[in-house]
Parts: sequence; C-alpha cells; structure tokens
Amino acid sequence: MAQTMEQDRRLQGMRILVADDEIMIAMNMEDSLREAGAEVISVGTVASALSCVGSEPISAAVLDVRLGTGDTQDVADILFSRGIPFVFYSGHTLPDCMQARYPGVPVLIKPTRSHTILEILLAACSAERGADVSGTVR
Repeated sequence: MAQTMEQDRRLQGMRILVADDEIMIAMNMEDSLREAGAEVISVGTVASALSCVGSEPISAAVLDVRLGTGDTQDVADILFSRGIPFVFYSGHTLPDCMQARYPGVPVLIKPTRSHTILEILLAACSAERGADVSGTVR
C-alpha cells in the first residue's frame, strides 16, 4: 500500500500518452496509470499519436512499436528530440535501427505486468526530471 501511495504522488499532474492499438491492453494501461495519479491520453493510430504529440502537453509516453500497419518511429523521434521520457511496450521486438536511434529508452515486451511498466516509466521520468534543472514537468 505504501508503494502505491508513493507512485500516486510521483505521477500526479503528469499527462501520459498511451499509444497502443490493442484495446484491452490500452485500457489496462490507462487504469494503472490513472490509479497512479496520471492523466492519460490514449490513441490507437500513428496519425492520432502524431497529432497528440504535436498539440498536447505530454509528460511521458508508452508506445507500442507497431500501430496497425505503421510504426511509431516518427512519434518517438518527436518525443526523443523534446527530451520527453518514453518507453516502448510491444509484442514486437524493437528493430535494430530504432534501438540505435533511441539509446537508453526502455523496451518492454508484451505481456509485462502493469506494476513493472509503472516502475520503468517512473524511473524514466525520474531520470529526465533529474536532468531538467528547471524542475518543469513536460
């Protein structure tokens, strides 16, 4: 219970993008993130994800590698260039070119327990906050 309270405090006020085209996985992820205090924006297509990162303030993201017939590399490029922490969460392995393109970005293979995803996302956010001297949540 104390761990859940700690997670709640650490995600409070954050806007997390969940880009996944598998509805049940997305819904479970949304529930877990909301329970941890985050506001969640969920999308199921690359076009929606690109629109979201182009128009919404995002604190962090969980990206499936493939959405429909496309991949999330363009979305990841925007997040990476802006210093917004994200993790890949997919049933597909990350292609070598994407592994090289996003060094240090965690890759989780489905299925992974929501508790583990939260821990990895929190670590990515904490690392980014530590590097941000202004303390601003993006």
